[in-house]
Amino acid sequence: MKPYNIVLAAYLLSVLPVTAEPTLDFKQLPKEVRDHAIDVRNSCQEYTSKGGGEEEGAFDDMQGIQILDLKGDGSRNIFVDNEGLCGRAMPGANCSNRGCDFRIYKEVSRGQWRKIFDEHLHDKFLAIDWDKMRLQLMIVSIYAGDPRCKPNRRKDYTSGSSCNLIVRYRNNKLDWELIR
Repeated sequence: MKPYNIVLAAYLLSVLPVTAEPTLDFKQLPKEVRDHAIDVRNSCQEYTSKGGGEEEGAFDDMQGIQILDLKGDGSRNIFVDNEGLCGRAMPGANCSNRGCDFRIYKEVSRGQWRKIFDEHLHDKFLAIDWDKMRLQLMIVSIYAGDPRCKPNRRKDYTSGSSCNLIVRYRNNKLDWELIR
């Protein structure tokens, strides 16, 4: 390598942002996550084979699974979206007619995870800093009768009623903030 190429490379490395994308492949995921993904996808294949909609084709191993940082510390946390596992919501297979399950596994030490989020969400939106692969926040819809929705005790809520909340990871826990 010519000396000016080395200088140019050193310069570029010093001025360009370098972020390590926290990655895992399917085989490196915890058995619980792999088994869940396989079970959900099998349910979706069975659902479509019995006339439950259009066949989705082959699934990518990591489809519906994202590795994101929760705190900005470079940790690899696993986000599992049942809707994403099959490419769409299929009531009776990967989801209900009201929503889909969503799980988050926090990396507690290198290669060790603990489930910190397991919710049936009517809907969701994840705001992600793609440069750092960091979750900024989630906006989720959950059953309106859930205590986090601060429901009116004098009112009956149907299973389709929902409220919207902002979910952030702060101070090593998930904070739920009701949107009024």
